[in-house]
Amino acid sequence: MNWYNISNSVKNKLSISIDEEIGSFGIDAKSFIDEVKVSGSKDIELTINSGGGSVFDALAIYDFLKNSSYNVSVKIEGLAASAATIIALSGSDLPVMSENSFFMIHNAWMPVVSMAGMNSDEIRDYKEELEKQAQLMDKINLKLAKIYANSTGLELSTIQDMMKAETWLTAEEAKEYNFISSVEVAMAIAAYASPKELAKKGYKVPFNYVNQLNNVNMSEKEGLLDQLKAYVSELLAPKAESVEEEAVEETVEESVEEVEEVEEEVTEEPKDAVDVESIKAELMDSIKAELTAKDSELAELKKELDKAKASRKPLEAKEDVTNPEAKVEEVDELGAAILNILKSSYKS
Repeated sequence: MNWYNISNSVKNKLSISIDEEIGSFGIDAKSFIDEVKVSGSKDIELTINSGGGSVFDALAIYDFLKNSSYNVSVKIEGLAASAATIIALSGSDLPVMSENSFFMIHNAWMPVVSMAGMNSDEIRDYKEELEKQAQLMDKINLKLAKIYANSTGLELSTIQDMMKAETWLTAEEAKEYNFISSVEVAMAIAAYASPKELAKKGYKVPFNYVNQLNNVNMSEKEGLLDQLKAYVSELLAPKAESVEEEAVEETVEESVEEVEEVEEEVTEEPKDAVDVESIKAELMDSIKAELTAKDSELAELKKELDKAKASRKPLEAKEDVTNPEAKVEEVDELGAAILNILKSSYKS
């Protein structure tokens, strides 16, 4: 694992990419410089997509490249932040920057943590040690500010204010401040680190950082459509009566089909930036309008059912017009006939 990659490209140009934290994985600037020296090439194409790293390694690489006879061209693709911006300015000319990239400068910082218990004398000694570290960082910040000022032509005080505020610049803004020479149209790229990872390093990430890098996150749109489907299904939960259940099922199926049709359109790779909130608002308005219409239909249907139920009259019980006494007489006459037949048969 390495934080840079070096390879020979066409026409004996040395292609170098820095894509990780500078000075990480136990590999320092000396290893980088030694590999460049043994390559035998005089032309270097350096591509940077890094959130920064060791300021001392960055300064060593800057001094090496800037004071050498190499013809160095630099391109920023994605992110040049903190120490990576120093290396970005080590080329023969100002770097080129892709339009989706960011450029960030700030004051150097170091972690200061002490969990040990201290008495009053130890606390005073620790305070003196921290003051020494602060003075060293002031010197480093001044060194960095002078590099930025010399490269851009800006006043030193302006640069120092920008560093103190931790300034994030888009490609267009970096061009305006003269940190870069030009902005290039870029293909789809990925940033060096997620906002969470950058936040862990102490960077104040702009709100639109990820969206500007990737225009619109497709997984976010898919998640939004899933939420809308769930919302529609929950809103159109089956009713108790069978007629309402059938109507609701049809509504759900039609609404889901519409959402899936929109999903097919939205999930296509956008040529331009997509306004997710606008899509969501339009889709929700359409669904609400359809639900209102369905609710009206169901209400009318229910009224018709209630009306039909109210109009039904139970059949009145008919009186039994049969003469019970006649039934008894009929039974007696039949019995007498049977007895007569039996008697006749017995006599014969």
